[in-house]
Amino acid sequence: MKATVDDIYKKALLLPDDSKESLAERLVAYLEANVDPDVERSHIDLAKRRRDEARAGQAPTVDGKTVLAQARRMAKR
Repeated sequence: MKATVDDIYKKALLLPDDSKESLAERLVAYLEANVDPDVERSHIDLAKRRRDEARAGQAPTVDGKTVLAQARRMAKR
């Protein structure tokens, strides 16, 4: 029988916390190293398009202090 993601998740929850952390780090490292080139290109293109729109005044921008204040408020919830 093939293990499902739910099966693996349930088993992972039984691991000690340091092992859960190690597993998460290994999964993230794998995903970072194995990005689909088409997806990566799409993300880069979108970021450049948004940058260009902001520079041209075609998109609203928010200053860094405001963004940090909003993030801090959200983190306290």
